Amino acid sequence: MSPPGFVLFDLDGTLVRPGARIQRRHMSTMAAAIADVCGVAEEFRYADGQLWYADIDLAGFTDAGTVHAALRHHGVDAARVRQLSRRVMAAMDARLGQGRDPAGDRADDLLPGCRALLEALRGHGCGLGMSTGNARAVARWKMRRTGLADLVHDGGFGDVARDRDDVVAAGVAALGAPGNGVVVGDTAKDVTAAHAAGLRCVAVATGATSPEGLHAAGADSVVTDLTGGRALDAVLRLLADPAGFPRSRKVYQL
Repeated sequence: MSPPGFVLFDLDGTLVRPGARIQRRHMSTMAAAIADVCGVAEEFRYADGQLWYADIDLAGFTDAGTVHAALRHHGVDAARVRQLSRRVMAAMDARLGQGRDPAGDRADDLLPGCRALLEALRGHGCGLGMSTGNARAVARWKMRRTGLADLVHDGGFGDVARDRDDVVAAGVAALGAPGNGVVVGDTAKDVTAAHAAGLRCVAVATGATSPEGLHAAGADSVVTDLTGGRALDAVLRLLADPAGFPRSRKVYQL
């Protein structure tokens, strides 16, 4: 029997609906935090299922990368961006912590089938984690608000990392890399970051990237959504085929 392995999940566009209320609150809080620090901010906007800041396409961006791009857009000198980015992250965390969502539970912000998939993978003995561009506090807030915190809590986050490769690496380290691993994500950057870490990728066409675009990025399997058992079958099939994993595997430490 093959080892159960582990699965890292992207959040926005993969588990959380693109443009969901909980995602809009995340982005409005980030915009307010940017304004707190540099005195001006654009509104984040969605177009054709994709997130934009001004003319910047944010597909696959981490929170750190988004803040960096926004600050540079507003003319912040490169030498000050890192320091101000930390201040924006702190302001964002504080704003999320202060507010209470009067609408209560946000399970309807999840894409169909995601909880059933997580429960099924856990039932097969797979380790579960996140590989998300969201800052740690934001990601955990989303999991609490959508009722998934009992299934997925740790992983790799986008507090500091601007590169998705580093986020996946952090997720591998957080779970202790138990056997083979698969990333489930909705962008080409999820695919390439998985492969850079020696993992395979099930790409789900629930974000702005078409199935054709995900295939072109090199996804090991592409599914239209997380319902009906197709994603579960794809993940388990990849985990059961250790010969399909890259021979060269990086070793990551927390």
